[in-house]
Amino acid sequence: SRLEDVACPEISMGSAGDGEDAAHIVGDVALDTDASPAYGNGPGYWNDRYAKDPEPFEWLENYFDLRNLLDELTARDKEATILHVGCGNSTITEKMYDDGYTSIVNIDTSSVVIEQMQARNTQRPGMQWLEMDATTLNSFANESFDLVIDKSVLDTFACGDHAMLTVATYLKEVHRVLRPGKPFFCVSYGAPSTRLNFLQMPHLNFSIRQIEFPSKYSTGSSHYCYVCCKPVGSCGTTEKWPEVLQSLKY
Repeated sequence: SRLEDVACPEISMGSAGDGEDAAHIVGDVALDTDASPAYGNGPGYWNDRYAKDPEPFEWLENYFDLRNLLDELTARDKEATILHVGCGNSTITEKMYDDGYTSIVNIDTSSVVIEQMQARNTQRPGMQWLEMDATTLNSFANESFDLVIDKSVLDTFACGDHAMLTVATYLKEVHRVLRPGKPFFCVSYGAPSTRLNFLQMPHLNFSIRQIEFPSKYSTGSSHYCYVCCKPVGSCGTTEKWPEVLQSLKY
């Protein structure tokens, strides 16, 4: 389908902190063309990848690229409850914690990376690292978070099998756990032509702001940020989920 026909490059893992920006790695360099993209294929792939290369790696923009936006979206409320989905070994929430945001939950389906990040962050009390599937956030009550951060998780789901159903289920859960008026912050290599239709599905009611990050490299591609705000008032969109689910299953 049109929405599932998205670019899914294989990405070489590597160490990249804020001093060595990795934003160019996705979509900006020649990537491994000998392997078909596998990063949408579940935790087994990621466990193997993180076991082989445990060094922190920043997908797309780093903390200093996003810091002002994150401060804006939280209104600099250091008590804001934050969920980072598909956290991997990104250091973005470590830096947010060090800047005073201490109510942070990080989740990933890879048990390997969660163990690694728990060990890395013993000096950051209260920060949580949980093995969890972002399409099934049953451990969290409705309206639990003031901010949900996604750095290329939507991209990963768009590259997997049954992409439309997986993305629809994932965004339903994100919408559910967000508090009214609060944002889903999605950083992606996908242009609006390949991402907005996901974010504008009938069971969602996000108001969407688009931000383009031009490449820092002459041969590179832009990255995109989608700030998706959940409405304050109920508008009945969640009742449309059974219909959406039915249409995507067949």
